[in-house]
Amino acid sequence: MKIFTVICLVFALSLPVLSQGEVVDRVVAIVNDDIITLKETEKYVPVEKQGQFVSVNEYVRGIRLREKMDFLIDDLLIRQQAKKLAVSVSDKDADAIVESIKKQHLITEDELKQQLAKDHINYKDFYDGLKANLLRTRVLARINAPDVTVTETDLRDYYNRHLAEFKDEEYRLSHIFISAKRQDAQVRAVAAYGQLKQGKGFELVAKEYSDDPSADKGGDIGYIRKEDLIPEFKGAVHFLTPGSFSQVLQSNYGFHILRLAEVRTGDTMPFEAVKQRIQERIVQEQSQKRYKDYIDGLRKASYIEVKL
Repeated sequence: MKIFTVICLVFALSLPVLSQGEVVDRVVAIVNDDIITLKETEKYVPVEKQGQFVSVNEYVRGIRLREKMDFLIDDLLIRQQAKKLAVSVSDKDADAIVESIKKQHLITEDELKQQLAKDHINYKDFYDGLKANLLRTRVLARINAPDVTVTETDLRDYYNRHLAEFKDEEYRLSHIFISAKRQDAQVRAVAAYGQLKQGKGFELVAKEYSDDPSADKGGDIGYIRKEDLIPEFKGAVHFLTPGSFSQVLQSNYGFHILRLAEVRTGDTMPFEAVKQRIQERIVQEQSQKRYKDYIDGLRKASYIEVKL
């Protein structure tokens, strides 16, 4: 079960482990008045890697502790700044994220906990990880306030220098649609998805479950321009490769599962059509630079000792 589509990474480290999972504890870094212990790093687990949950050891097998230490130090520096700035995250904030995850992926809290347990991820650590990432986001929002000035000239210069990136794309898609008018729509959508996960052909599942007129053709809806996709589809298609299918997606019309057959490149999109996208990209790039400069400044002003 794929619990997340897009979520911030919770940092990971490889850990030497004794029998029965006991971690040999010791101080591995000092950051100002705080320390990072080897045992504490066990809580820094990734919640997703290529669409699958993984354990700490599986994710970072072969990666040395030192290679990940910078991430932990940066994280601790951010948490120290949060205290200074009086920035906090409540359980209510984290609960809202959990509820969003459950709603988006059509799962209950018990199913979420079961999946985490299956992949050796403690629910409390997972929950604390969500809070830590939200705290990080709020601190960084202070330094990445929306005051980046982007002129029309900046936008056009960026467009002209990246023309190859603004080629229109067309996707050949197949579609399973379960109408919201059905009382059992959600149950039916989950059942269809389960059939696909078990290896049943998309065409067969579409003919059996889909309410879309394309069901008779195995769900094939032909080529659709990227710009013509509804918002709920754009993000999902972005992560698909030819031959793969999406999770269950929800819209105002009902539930959907998409399968990508082929991608083909079209003409360069006009400037006005991508202007907003360029604006967002420039702001993001400048925000990333500000973050790097901010962290570099914190490091220079801090006492940091790595004990490895």
